[in-house]
Amino acid sequence: MNSLAPRPAFWHLLLLAALLWGGEYLRRDCWEPDEARVAYVAREMDQDGHWLVPHRHGEYYAHKPPLLYWLINLFSFATTWPVGRLTVRLPGFFAGLLTLWATARLAERWADRAAAWPAALTLLTTYLFWHEIGFARPDGLLLGWTTGAVALLFWNDDAPRRWKPVWAWLFMGLGILTKGPVGLIVPAGAYAAARLAAGEGRLLRQSHWIWGPLLALALPAIWLGLVWWTGAPEGYLRELLIGQNLERAAGQLGHRQPFYYYLPSLAADWMPWTLALPAAALILYRDPARRRLLRRLGGWIGFVVLFFSLLPTKRNVYVLGAAPAFAILVGSAWSGLDAGAFRWARFARSAFIALLLAAGLGLLAASFWPRLPIAGWTLWPVGLVALLGAGALWRESRWGNPPTFFLLAALVWLAAEAAIGVLVYPAVNPLKTPVALAQAVQDRLPPDQPLLLYAMNGELLAYHSNRRGEAVRSPDQLFAAMRREGRGFAVFEKRGFDAWPAAAPPLVGATGEFRSGGRRYVWLEYDVATEPTTPAAPAQGDP
Repeated sequence: MNSLAPRPAFWHLLLLAALLWGGEYLRRDCWEPDEARVAYVAREMDQDGHWLVPHRHGEYYAHKPPLLYWLINLFSFATTWPVGRLTVRLPGFFAGLLTLWATARLAERWADRAAAWPAALTLLTTYLFWHEIGFARPDGLLLGWTTGAVALLFWNDDAPRRWKPVWAWLFMGLGILTKGPVGLIVPAGAYAAARLAAGEGRLLRQSHWIWGPLLALALPAIWLGLVWWTGAPEGYLRELLIGQNLERAAGQLGHRQPFYYYLPSLAADWMPWTLALPAAALILYRDPARRRLLRRLGGWIGFVVLFFSLLPTKRNVYVLGAAPAFAILVGSAWSGLDAGAFRWARFARSAFIALLLAAGLGLLAASFWPRLPIAGWTLWPVGLVALLGAGALWRESRWGNPPTFFLLAALVWLAAEAAIGVLVYPAVNPLKTPVALAQAVQDRLPPDQPLLLYAMNGELLAYHSNRRGEAVRSPDQLFAAMRREGRGFAVFEKRGFDAWPAAAPPLVGATGEFRSGGRRYVWLEYDVATEPTTPAAPAQGDP
């Protein structure tokens, strides 16, 4: 592969990231399961001034520490933009930039200068990284802290300076404030495992292992101390420290999955570069000068995957911290992948062409499906990019020694991802957001009245309706809230509305049925002061 020197500067990565995610950030609404919750909790933090303890519907929210919500409000204050689709994603955007920059620098240091751009482009076009930095979730922000911490520890080994481990462990403390103890365990464990796997264990004998964890723990300790000193809500600290950490680690909360869950998960989430992984690993292994690099990266990836495999609760995003090492592994082998004549290299090139060809034909065919829930033309640009990319790669592969095959593949993938963000995602907005409810509530519910949410949390519904939500868990709580408000809106899941207890008072008022994502809901417009006692008619709305 021809050299892509000079190495990517920060502004190069900023421009690429803005082109990749900018359209998505501006045009895609906040979706479930996490984005609307993050935006809603951050907005309530600003409205009520609960800066130490996040709240949801006026009740404490202990599922995550507060750093992400603090940063969202900081960006909202700095830009004067409201908490919304752009400000909720800016923390993850800058965390993604930090990750890209650190990945490129590590690739340059461990492989050579020509590996910096390939590693960054591989990471940018890896599905899981692209998806998570595009979505406002704690995992993207956590990735920035963990990758920055790992990189600083490695750089300190090469050129020791006291500030490097200080900032590395501070980054781990910020990781704890983002998503709990994994913010320390993942980067410290990945760094140690990488050194041990590469036969570099002697470099672990450093004093920062004594004071560093204490420094990292000091940040969450200060926050927890302030929470306790200002009067933590009853039950908050127990749920935060025990329920969301120990009980989740024991499998009592979360998504239980088998031990082997990450094998098929990573194969899909690291696409399209999963297709090149066997060839890239062989290229590094066959080169004695780079065999240690392969072991180092294998230790990093192996620790992250094994650690989360041992826990009973698993989600694909948990192993996002291994993505930078994966990108360095593949990116450092680009030149061999381009020119390699052995079977796995040929397979990688052919598989890229076949994948783009299948994706392009599939998208264009899907655009003419009569029951497609979005405008078919929104799929055409992505499909055409994929088909043209497949043709360009086929032409490139006809050369005896294609020098830029995977550079071209990465650029095609970047164009396709950007087109999805600009055209496809906005077309999906009406399917993923409660448009009908939001319009009805904003037209007829005063801003100071809550939206009643029966037997659900419903952050998506409250956020897009631009009203405070109030969760009610029983018919008695619902009717007490309705009597207090007099008139307003209550929302039910469709199955809960249809199975309303016969012994409970009847639901009276106009109703409407709507969908959001894969769920069906019913809204009830009640007026307990004037309405007769006739039960509500069957919900009208989406079939």
